[in-house]
Amino acid sequence: MDFLAGPSKRSEGSTGGPVTYRHLLNHQSMTVSNPLRVIAHCDIDAAYAQFEQVRLGLPDDIPLICAQWQSIIAVNYPARKYGIKRFNTIDEAKKMCPHLHVQHVATYRNGEAEAGYWGEADPRTHKVSLDPYRRESLKILAIFKEMIPKGEIEKASIDEAFLDLSLMVAERLLDRFPHLKNVPEDAPSGLDSPLPPPPPIDWTNAGNVFPIHGEGEKGAEDGALAADKSCERPDWEDWALCVGADLMGELRSEVHKRLHYTCSAGIAHNKAMAKLCSAWKKPNNQTVLRAAATPAFLRDMDFTDIRFLGGKLGSAMATEFGAKTVGDMLTVPLEDMQKRFGEESIWVYNILRGIDHSEVTARVATKSMLASKNVRPSVTTPEQGHHWLQVLAGELNVRLRDARDISPGLWPKTLVLSHRTGIEASKSRQTAFPFTRNLSTEYILKYARKLWDEVTQPMNKGNMKLNNIALAFSGLERLEDGQKGIENFFNPNNNAKAATATATGATVKRSTSPTSRGVHVPTEPSPKKPRLPTLHTGKRKTALDSFLARPTDPDASPSINSGFKHDNARKPEDIIEIVDDSIDLPDNGWKCPRCKTVIKGEDSGNLKEQIQEHEDYHFALELQNGPSPARLPKPSKTGSKSRPEGIKRFFEPKSKS
Repeated sequence: MDFLAGPSKRSEGSTGGPVTYRHLLNHQSMTVSNPLRVIAHCDIDAAYAQFEQVRLGLPDDIPLICAQWQSIIAVNYPARKYGIKRFNTIDEAKKMCPHLHVQHVATYRNGEAEAGYWGEADPRTHKVSLDPYRRESLKILAIFKEMIPKGEIEKASIDEAFLDLSLMVAERLLDRFPHLKNVPEDAPSGLDSPLPPPPPIDWTNAGNVFPIHGEGEKGAEDGALAADKSCERPDWEDWALCVGADLMGELRSEVHKRLHYTCSAGIAHNKAMAKLCSAWKKPNNQTVLRAAATPAFLRDMDFTDIRFLGGKLGSAMATEFGAKTVGDMLTVPLEDMQKRFGEESIWVYNILRGIDHSEVTARVATKSMLASKNVRPSVTTPEQGHHWLQVLAGELNVRLRDARDISPGLWPKTLVLSHRTGIEASKSRQTAFPFTRNLSTEYILKYARKLWDEVTQPMNKGNMKLNNIALAFSGLERLEDGQKGIENFFNPNNNAKAATATATGATVKRSTSPTSRGVHVPTEPSPKKPRLPTLHTGKRKTALDSFLARPTDPDASPSINSGFKHDNARKPEDIIEIVDDSIDLPDNGWKCPRCKTVIKGEDSGNLKEQIQEHEDYHFALELQNGPSPARLPKPSKTGSKSRPEGIKRFFEPKSKS
């Protein structure tokens, strides 16, 4: 074909030049700044309620809520039609919908090897288990991995994940337009020459495509955008999103076919916009957000609905600038924002304009498992705790066994027993946990009881009341040379340090501180990796940019993937996430896995808001400290308290109560 037929142009709202052959053919250029980047956010609709509905074999139109003790933690969409929300009590929900199906989550009880559904669940004798939901989540992730063999998959929680579809989209574009596989001989700039103009786009199977001029525009439903002017001037960026939407539709259909779960998705050029638009047309739907439509999509949105802009920071910005919507905040100059909220607020400035440089990073297994119980009434004698040790050991047994089914050879180095008295900080003891081929609740319990006997010595004097007991595995790793026998854990050459650190069982007070498919790519030296584009260039990468590019899991290992270098031989265990109970709101309480701060809430909705605010604090803390561990503290006057600066001061954790 004649290359001089004319170059393709970037869509309105794009910040770079034309889409080039390098963007499409050279996968080394598949960075966060590539205009053909396609990110999807997939969210299971009312996940816990759906999991229970499918397990029970109930029709899709039956109203159902999922309960944890006396709190509602999930409401399916048929029940929402009656006005039922999570903050309602169960009795209120039953009055609103007399034929409502109420299903309590699974619980552990003493003497049972597995969590189950026992009819009456009593918080005084039972412990909540989310193991069934974790298993369903792993099934969904397995389907994602099977259908997206190239590209990162980041599990954000039990019911949601981010998927980088860029490589799969590039391959499908080349299959559909084979003339793009080779750079024309008359291309003036080689790989950096613009792609030829694309043909018109058919959005029919894409789902909902947000209109460029906002929701008032006709044709927003089901991709029917015949009236959209952008259809007259198609570009390759939008083609990439359309192909990504087709792929996401196939993925959602497969999940429903195999597991009968519906999910909603957002498809955009970055993570933040994909997550925001995935909720636009729930349930069982998907939305495409093009670059040109981003301003209209964000304009009327309450800017505090954007993650990290809720809570104190969002409230302070709303007060300072008299703003409520994203449109209101767009009038605030960057200089004014940075003067009031620090240099890092450039992230806020960019996210309000739909700019997000965070990468999709596969989460690897965390290093710990936690089973925790807030006991009521308090434990005042050693014998009273034996029941809970049995329950907690049973849960750890099930979870470690499930994890080893996915990742053979996985084993913890230590077993940790934690306990809390009143509102004091948790204390813990730990011991080495030798490998055994016969893992059982009794085996775990043997080591737990040794720690328990040490912990509860003060109870004999009657001056100790425990309101929280927790068992945890730490140092979870895959055994390098296969499963080792118990003698290996006592090898002085291999485990001297571990034995010294763990065998004593000393009491420790927890700190409360905060590749391409044969496509021919000309061998031409690649240019230096471009700097991440923002609306303001020339400044160095901020601490916030660095933070947002890191894995969301604080315990996850750094990704070995740079840019879009993918390990196509990734094993199933790469997508396992060993989640601790902290995020699952056990017994209406939550312990921060980073600083061990304990937060309590009257209901699950309120507690989740407090948890989000506390996590925002850690976000701001890392942002303020930056990525370098060598930063030296500023000298301060004797006795004076250093106050957080910049946006970090809006994320200070609440005092324990």
